[in-house]
Amino acid sequence: FWNYKETCDLTGARYPAAPLGLITVAALLPKHWEVRLVNRNTERLTEDDVAWADMVMTGGMLPQRNDALQIIDMCRAAGKPVVTGGPDVTSSPDIYSAANFQVLGEAEEIMGDFIAAWRSGARQGVFTAPMGKTDVTLSPLPRFDLLKLNQYLHVGIQFSRGCPFSCEFCDIIELYG
Repeated sequence: FWNYKETCDLTGARYPAAPLGLITVAALLPKHWEVRLVNRNTERLTEDDVAWADMVMTGGMLPQRNDALQIIDMCRAAGKPVVTGGPDVTSSPDIYSAANFQVLGEAEEIMGDFIAAWRSGARQGVFTAPMGKTDVTLSPLPRFDLLKLNQYLHVGIQFSRGCPFSCEFCDIIELYG
């Protein structure tokens, strides 16, 4: 379900889908910030990448947990502030306590507060968005320019969040409606 390995192998792609959440978060950042995307589904994060950054942002869903925790450890060892967010962080914030910043809930709802705190010199904090349905029509166009398009089978667009189903194994409806 989460892996189209054979299809990717046939087409030369490294991963089925582009990280729409990451490029949406990138679009929420100030336009003058220089942003570099390292998609851990398709590339290695190197010490040079971490050294280049003023801060590192990571996160994701449960399948990305181990990798996100390794990135947090890598950044902390290098003395780089690390921000983490996404569904897994929102549902299990204690697991990510080593991160300098946690963004809980929808980034659109609190990104302004996070950026203001960063600009004022804060180097740790927890930013919690009110739970509910974010109006995705107000979300900016994702930063498709950050993608290496040849790495993906397809690039999607987002027109809604949440899910109309109530699968017992899924936490998305609990987090996003």
